[in-house]
Amino acid sequence: MSTEHPLVTEYRHFSPKSAQVAARARDVFPGGDTRSSAHYGPYPLAIERAAGCRVQDADGHELIDFMNNFTSLIHGHAQPDVVAAVQEQVAKGSAYAATSVDQVELAEMIQERVPSIEQLRFTSSGTEGTLMAIRCARAATGRQKIMKMEGGYHGSYELAEVSLIPFPDKRGDLDAPASLAVDGSFPDSVLNDAVICPFNEPERARALIDKHGPELAAIIVEPMLGSMGMLPATPEFLAALREGATAHDVVLIFDEVITLRVAEGGAQVHYGVTPDLTCMGKIIGGGLPVGGVGGKRELMQLFSPDQESPVMHASTFSGNALTMAAGRAAMKAYDAPAVDHVNTLGARLREGFNQAFAQSGIRGQATGMGSIANLHFTTDALHDSRDSIAATVEAGHIPRLLHLSMLRHGVMSASRLMYCTSTAMREEDVDAAVTAMHESLAELRPYVEAERPGLMR
Repeated sequence: MSTEHPLVTEYRHFSPKSAQVAARARDVFPGGDTRSSAHYGPYPLAIERAAGCRVQDADGHELIDFMNNFTSLIHGHAQPDVVAAVQEQVAKGSAYAATSVDQVELAEMIQERVPSIEQLRFTSSGTEGTLMAIRCARAATGRQKIMKMEGGYHGSYELAEVSLIPFPDKRGDLDAPASLAVDGSFPDSVLNDAVICPFNEPERARALIDKHGPELAAIIVEPMLGSMGMLPATPEFLAALREGATAHDVVLIFDEVITLRVAEGGAQVHYGVTPDLTCMGKIIGGGLPVGGVGGKRELMQLFSPDQESPVMHASTFSGNALTMAAGRAAMKAYDAPAVDHVNTLGARLREGFNQAFAQSGIRGQATGMGSIANLHFTTDALHDSRDSIAATVEAGHIPRLLHLSMLRHGVMSASRLMYCTSTAMREEDVDAAVTAMHESLAELRPYVEAERPGLMR
């Protein structure tokens, strides 16, 4: 009979009311879960309210929120301008199935900021944004295959998740990575339509594009590999993709659903590389469901109802009035000083976490860019998803224990140890998180020494 880890037991003692909510959830949701990315064991905290950078759970604990609904809440919770915009709009109606002034003005704001976007369309999620970008590329080129990065995530449909997890026993050689299903729902046709490119390997990328160019409709890439540990692309890698796409008339798509926050114009401004299409989401909706795709006018015109056979895109809540009002207020408030503020806090957070690992004697580091950080239990250089997975396997259950310990010390992050800052935060909030990391690693150290000694320096 297995014995529960002492730190898991401590978490249960910390959160009895959340446990009660989780038990009720199991009766109505499979496994007690309606959103896989937000689930963790033994059960997630139930949150009752939030304001600014703090949330309150069912047991009355106040926590600093460094998850921000997986980077979407750039201003934290209940930002006054956003609240006012939503309150004013909801009294006028939430969705019209028609154009609104807020819809146009939010689009104009994005068009002005993001270099690649000459025209755009709103969607209801980032998933839908990447899906429509791929369909646009196929219509433009008449080709079927899509190149995506090993470890890349572009939403909740099969093609977006091919080789999301490059399983060590199945992934193949870096010169020709295998197309892998992440679960049992993938048809062979999807796997055959995906050309997998190793991340941050410019010469291998050039070779794969040269080989498959005549079949490729699009190359889709996250400028920072997201769910595989927030690993930034190198400038050389993105430049190689741009050059290869141009040479073979392939549509280059940047998935900036996460990275749009790193600069006013997104990561493409940071890197100086302009894609043909850009996918968006998260921060542009002011905390409400949103997505978008934009890019070159000639590509976006393929969606126009004036076309003889336009790319079909009908989505009930795309561009809904409530989201557009919230998004317009949020993006207006996310100006250059705000970008600098959250990025400065993000750098302070990464530096503090790295110091905490060094002082603890436990091997670890924070990766990321701008206002985003991700923790890894390794001091080795992290180049791509293969490195990230190797570190995860080596760490075993230790990252899970750190996550639970940080929750008990008043700091909320994604269970995969992703953190992001918001404009609602100040230096003292970041410093509180760093202090909590020192305390959590000290609490964790005896178990690391006993259970995973290879993680000690």
